[in-house]
Amino acid sequence: MNKSSRIIITFILVTFLILIGVSTYYFIKRKQSPKIVYKQKPNPQKFAHPDGIDLSHHNVAYDWKKVDAKFVYVRATFGGTIKDKRYDIHRKAATRHRIPVGAYHFLTADLSAEAQFKHFSSVVKRSHVSLRPMLDVEESKYWNAPKRFTDKDAHNLIREWCDLCKNKYGIAPIIYITETLYRRYAMHNDFDDCIWWVADYNNKKDFGKKCIIPYTIHQYSDKNYVEGFYGFVDCNRFADGKNVNDLKI
Repeated sequence: MNKSSRIIITFILVTFLILIGVSTYYFIKRKQSPKIVYKQKPNPQKFAHPDGIDLSHHNVAYDWKKVDAKFVYVRATFGGTIKDKRYDIHRKAATRHRIPVGAYHFLTADLSAEAQFKHFSSVVKRSHVSLRPMLDVEESKYWNAPKRFTDKDAHNLIREWCDLCKNKYGIAPIIYITETLYRRYAMHNDFDDCIWWVADYNNKKDFGKKCIIPYTIHQYSDKNYVEGFYGFVDCNRFADGKNVNDLKI
């Protein structure tokens, strides 16, 4: 084999390896990226106009310029190890479009408050946000309560996370919760320094007067379209007399 042939073969092999490497990189990146489930933009007639929205990796924007929310909360962390894949994307976009932004943690019962808050505070820098942190408390399939974990244990877990938050950021968090869990965990005690975000999708008449929680924000739907986003977005409204200034750090 002459020198010219060896050069050509070497060039072909190098080119082949580069193509394999590039293809592998983009395949892995695509697998790690959140999947866009909704490819079509919703009908403008179906748009809701909430006071605020809360986002996670499930939400994908097509045009942040069209988002007219008064505030945005973005899931930052989950449990003790998971960082939301779209936290930085969402918070940077909201900040860029001058929408007040806050971060929230999805609480689980299988790890200590200290471990979970350490994870949250390692992700959420004070410079990232203009609104106080939010703690998402819900007994979903991810709650993972160990055996003999009681409602009092849940109360104490939440209180400890709030104390750690207050020490770190200088303010107690918003607590996102349902009326059912508020009752069960006896949340009317020990949480005067926090403010409340209640989840209730029934849209009952005079909800604000009947709700047992002295809430600042009401999440009234998780099945609405919001201009600027594909698919459903969680929608929230302020209680009477409340506004974004009540959320600021």
